[in-house]
Amino acid sequence: MNTTRSTTPRWLLIGLVILLVVLIVSTLWNLAATTDFGESDFMIYWSAAYLIRNGQNPYNLDLIKSVQAAQPHTKPEPTTMAWNPPFFFVLLLPFVWMPFGFAKFAWLVFSIIIVLTAGLMLVSIYMPNDSPRVKLAFIVFAVVFPAVVTGLYMGQVTFLVFWGLVASLYLMKKEQWFWAGAALILTTIKPHMVVLPVLYILIYMASHRKYQGWVGLVVAGFVCLGILLIISPGLIHNLIGETSVGAGRWATSTIGGLLSYWGVTEATRYLIVLFLPLPFILLRFPEKFSLELSVALLTLITVPTTIYGWSYDQTILLIPIAQVFSWLTRSKYKWVIIACMIAGIALNYYQRVLPFHEVYYVWVPLFWLMIFGATWRNVAPLKESPAQ
Repeated sequence: MNTTRSTTPRWLLIGLVILLVVLIVSTLWNLAATTDFGESDFMIYWSAAYLIRNGQNPYNLDLIKSVQAAQPHTKPEPTTMAWNPPFFFVLLLPFVWMPFGFAKFAWLVFSIIIVLTAGLMLVSIYMPNDSPRVKLAFIVFAVVFPAVVTGLYMGQVTFLVFWGLVASLYLMKKEQWFWAGAALILTTIKPHMVVLPVLYILIYMASHRKYQGWVGLVVAGFVCLGILLIISPGLIHNLIGETSVGAGRWATSTIGGLLSYWGVTEATRYLIVLFLPLPFILLRFPEKFSLELSVALLTLITVPTTIYGWSYDQTILLIPIAQVFSWLTRSKYKWVIIACMIAGIALNYYQRVLPFHEVYYVWVPLFWLMIFGATWRNVAPLKESPAQ
């Protein structure tokens, strides 16, 4: 009798979970099949990877257009190239053996899984001792974060950069140095978005003599390069001789992008150069700046100061936001901070409803920088009080 009573709720729970998964998957399939959700940028990436599969030049704009024109329901809009480094295309290769419609759906599901698993790793890193309610709140927050929703809608690849940085940090905490380094290969997809935290991680590995991490990164790079060259032997020639992308002058949501758009100066596009010594400085004070705190802080500084970065690239702000969540339970003003966070998210969504230029999303990382600083300052006295 007791056994039956204890197992029945478990099977009921499993059944409900299965039903929920089926409903979610069917909803996502309907969304991908009947709308352009997840199609915009993914079409460009998929087309480039399709060309690699056929041994052609993924950086040739005319070839990209021809691939896209052959796909049903393609909009007659201006086409750009996937100028990402070639390592990225290794991850896209499994999707180009699928029809584009199904590949778009698979990428959407894959991206959601990436966000959820990265969120779980962030919970393990920053909130190991927090209550299940706080952990669940962060996971829900991550899924509804405006940059995440926008990235899912566009079929973006920033999620891979986000996952690679989080996975590397998670594996470092687990002392899995080789795999921590290997995970960093994902950050090469958009290295400008993570230049400071990745620089810090590499220096951290070297300063602690964990050279396995460097070996892991190099091995991962050679494996990806080997796969690409087997499939497309002329890829290096295509990359060096035929690629022409003027990405540096795009007006994007960074401080430099905003000032350039206003016609003030072009010099601030390279503002991040001023912060390159910061990873070295943080490593000198490990008692004040732990590994996870340093990565969060450097990520937060990189996003608004990098050469260029779109609003959907702000997904990686979930790393410092996870640090904020871990501080909230100890903050005397947590409800004020939570109210500010909710207001910021609401304003971000409201802005996306209106026709704002991309540069005006630069306030988002600056807003989270203020939230981060205010929460950190608020909990600092509480951290010091036991030692007094």
